[in-house]
Amino acid sequence: MAAEQFDIAIIGAGAGGGVVAKELAAAGRRVVLFDRGRHFAESDFGHDELSDSQEMWNRHGLRFGPGPTEVRTYRSDPGQPARRVTPRDYEFSSLAWCVGGGTLSYQALAWRFHPGTFRLKSLYGAIPGSTVEDYPLTYEELEPYYTKAEYELGVCGEPYGPARSKPYPMPPQEDNREAEVLWPAAQRLGWKPFHPPLAITSQEYRGRMPCIRCPNCLSFGCEVSAKSSTAVTVIPEAIKTGLCVLRPETFVREITVDARGRPSGVIYRDAKGAWQELRAKVIVVSCSATESPRLLLNSKSKWFPDGIGNRYDQVGRHVHEDNASAVFGFFDKVVGDALGPGPSYAVEFQFEQAGVPPGGVMYNSFSRLPLRVVNTVARPEGMKSWGREFKDFYRRYFWKHIRLYYSVHGFPREGNRVDLDPEVRDDYGVPVSRITHRTHAWNAKQQEWFVTRVETLLKEAGATFTIHGRIVPEHAGGIGQHQCSSCRMGADPESSVADRTGRVHDVPNIYVADGSLMTNAGGSNPSLTIQALAFWVSEHIVRGWKGGGLNG
Repeated sequence: MAAEQFDIAIIGAGAGGGVVAKELAAAGRRVVLFDRGRHFAESDFGHDELSDSQEMWNRHGLRFGPGPTEVRTYRSDPGQPARRVTPRDYEFSSLAWCVGGGTLSYQALAWRFHPGTFRLKSLYGAIPGSTVEDYPLTYEELEPYYTKAEYELGVCGEPYGPARSKPYPMPPQEDNREAEVLWPAAQRLGWKPFHPPLAITSQEYRGRMPCIRCPNCLSFGCEVSAKSSTAVTVIPEAIKTGLCVLRPETFVREITVDARGRPSGVIYRDAKGAWQELRAKVIVVSCSATESPRLLLNSKSKWFPDGIGNRYDQVGRHVHEDNASAVFGFFDKVVGDALGPGPSYAVEFQFEQAGVPPGGVMYNSFSRLPLRVVNTVARPEGMKSWGREFKDFYRRYFWKHIRLYYSVHGFPREGNRVDLDPEVRDDYGVPVSRITHRTHAWNAKQQEWFVTRVETLLKEAGATFTIHGRIVPEHAGGIGQHQCSSCRMGADPESSVADRTGRVHDVPNIYVADGSLMTNAGGSNPSLTIQALAFWVSEHIVRGWKGGGLNG
């Protein structure tokens, strides 16, 4: 039987892939959109933290993530032996696995990166131990695409920081009790608090109802579609065109090439377990910063003996994320009210403002402490995470604490990489991702700077004591939800994988449109930047097609 034919094949239906599907289908192209995981409906979501949370397990595996038999390998430095890890292990690294990707269960913080993020090497030079580079485009060039993402997805907030061409399409969410405590304290310190941008409806928007302000937002799907996931915004729009076919629960093994070495399609395993081949003229890779390199490296042929896009051994290199943690302040009065979606206060400390460049953001994260966090960092040193003392502590402070979250710039570190494990394979016989990762030395200094300021704010607001996690210089471990740069964009093929349009260097008709495309992390949640870049990449694909360069 002849292989199916499409114009565009997109692998990964997350923050980036969903945007590209909508844009290319709207431009008249026939699109197939693959995702490894389920296509959830509103009726699948609830508020049970033991069954509905992102980080809870059922018989299928993680709620919105990998199945229980998945495996990867991890090591902290090159040259070390890598060990097998499963999704239950921190070193496995975060991996969304559902239509909508991480946008289905994320907290929906929708920051724009500071203009300086796009010029890190120009501003700070060659940072020791880092492979930092400038983006091949500026904030000013990406600004219209930030705006488009805010309006297409639906973002609420108030203008802050970077220059913008339009206000947010929706006003910010109403304050919760935590904001009422934090705002006056920040103003007394001379800081400039603002309402953080959220990809959540604060009023009716494009047929979606406003947020019902339940406390179960971060790590949960939204049962009223107020969270602006690609699963309820751009992906349905793509499907409505009649030109986009969504294929959930499918695994793409490799990208194929024709007799001339030109990309020709993909080989995938369908929802029924059968291997299929599909033809497409353009391939868009949007699997995540830890899975996109795996797909490219597994796509070997006589034309690409080391994997597609890996001529200069750059695929998977430079992987990193912004670094984040929390400080808990404990009060003698009630400071929480269980009103979602949670973040309602923020302060930005970036570049010229920070004592340790380039800084990041500070914001309150939860409207109440989720059960999954109770027995981690938020307890006094020496206290066990069980027993009478622990229970009494949380009976007293469950509504009398504020969790202030801070996020700082990450830096690509020499030696960090995602490549293929030479020995370990998955259930389908495909080599798995081997993750080599530890943080750069600058990150600990930034975190120490931020902890001091967070504690200052909490004490100014009336906290009687604070608790924060231990800061470890060059911390070894997995890569979290803000992973980026493993297929980064750049002008030089010898230090990057894709060009400024997102097209893989020296390879016709393969593009990258996920966090792996980002050149550097931005000190804040990356979802809006991923989506802005996806709109940018989509526009260049449409232009190329109309110009005749992509339809041969």
